[in-house]
Amino acid sequence: MDRPLKETMTVEFKSDRKCLPLDILYNEVVAMANTDGGIICLGIEDNGDITGVNAQHTDIVEISAKIQTHTSPSVNPHVFLEEWDGRTVLVVEVKSSRQLVMTSDGRCLRRRLQHDGSPEVIAMQPVEILQRLSQVQTIDPSAQVIEDVPAAVALNPLERERLRGMVRSFHGDSALLDLSDDELDKALDFVRIRDGVAYPTIAGILLIGHEQYIREYVPGNEVLFQVLDGVNVLVNPPAMRGPLLSIFETVNLMFRSRVTEQEIQVGLFRVPVPNYEPDAFREGFVNALVHRDYFRSGAVHVQLQNQSMFISSPGGFPEGVTADNILTVAPTPRNRILAEAVKRIGLAERTGRGVDKIYRSMLRSGHDIPDYSGSSPTWVILRLNSARLDEPFIRMLVEEERRIDTLMPIDSLIMLSVLRKERRVSLEELARRIQKETADAKTTVEWLVETGLVEAEGNSRSRGYILSSRVYSGSGNEIGYTRQKSMTINQEISMIERHVEKFGSISRSEVVELCRCEKNHAYYILRKMVGDGLLRENKRGKYTSYSKV
Repeated sequence: MDRPLKETMTVEFKSDRKCLPLDILYNEVVAMANTDGGIICLGIEDNGDITGVNAQHTDIVEISAKIQTHTSPSVNPHVFLEEWDGRTVLVVEVKSSRQLVMTSDGRCLRRRLQHDGSPEVIAMQPVEILQRLSQVQTIDPSAQVIEDVPAAVALNPLERERLRGMVRSFHGDSALLDLSDDELDKALDFVRIRDGVAYPTIAGILLIGHEQYIREYVPGNEVLFQVLDGVNVLVNPPAMRGPLLSIFETVNLMFRSRVTEQEIQVGLFRVPVPNYEPDAFREGFVNALVHRDYFRSGAVHVQLQNQSMFISSPGGFPEGVTADNILTVAPTPRNRILAEAVKRIGLAERTGRGVDKIYRSMLRSGHDIPDYSGSSPTWVILRLNSARLDEPFIRMLVEEERRIDTLMPIDSLIMLSVLRKERRVSLEELARRIQKETADAKTTVEWLVETGLVEAEGNSRSRGYILSSRVYSGSGNEIGYTRQKSMTINQEISMIERHVEKFGSISRSEVVELCRCEKNHAYYILRKMVGDGLLRENKRGKYTSYSKV
């Protein structure tokens, strides 16, 4: 492995010149397992100087066995020796654990960064233990039962009626409407029965509880809504800390007051195109409320700016979810009971694929691809851009969906959006954008080629894709199409000219390597350049080279 140069959250250096006590090593292993995993290098000073592992710590089997014995549940690290700068270093590689790990004597530890950027090991506080268990989905925070106050006192009958109204408005599970109050609470897991008394769960308190009990038992619940014009604040109401259903209605009304629509004519129909997509907002905002970490302080924040809307929530993605796989990873709710209740009410996508709905609604109305790249381990941040109306592109999407008599697949919408913005894109880049394998991307893009929306350019090694002449023509940008069609061959000619200018000549095999193309294509380019008077052909037996005229 490559030698690490400095300590980070996932790299720890330990001096072993004085034979490091193994208790310290066990602490580091536990802290690594309870955070993000990483490597511990025994035999490197804090400043990165390699001094070597002590002779007493070179038995990797013994070290591994001792670590397993002194951790609970047992951590089974990968222990091995490395030679760096002529000295031996013991490396202990620890994976992040999906369980809470302690030392055998009961110390529960984690890693954190100090103010100077260096890592340290500290004891986990009770709330941090709950946060960790929630992050790795060992517990469901929304299922926790509050036994200090009965449900009859903590839950608000008016909020329960608001819930029923939302089931009707958002076409939720109609079976809930026929239930009594007690049956409704049980069906949605808002209560648990203890010794014949119903006590509320965190999910019940959050959705239909009295605000005083929400503030007492879920102090992390807070929502902020802002509208900005540059640095000027246009709307900034007080923080909302009440039941989530009430907060949703309030924020939804404030959001819709900022939505404006333009209409375009497609055949006999008029299609509304909003500046901010309501369906995308609803799914994004509900996701922020449902999947946030309620053990962590911080508010769910909705901020509307001139060209973008940001929805942020505390806690980061659940384990296994990242901005790069959010489209394809299996649904992983942090607060499972809360998520199930919201789906049955009708506020969230019933299939658990709310992110798909965000993408589809944004892309079908000509907006940019939703952006999660600003997220961090402690925050999920969704950016939704308000784009300039692209009437020809939207009309093309609507007409194509009517032609195929179904909604355009999300992967196809993403590819068309990427091609519209970046003009020419490789297959590998398209695969990255749809978060799937190259073979899957090829199937989708070739289908788009067959529909006449996309054209392929180049050979198999340098193949790229552009929007078709039909799409460019529909937007009145025929010149843009011609420019994209000729770009590849012009770029290849320029590279060949620069090579000949520098080295005097070039062969066909060198063109294949330079332009990453097939032999036939290289021959075509060279013959074209000869015909245009750019190169001269030099034959020497069976070898041919090309030089400047």
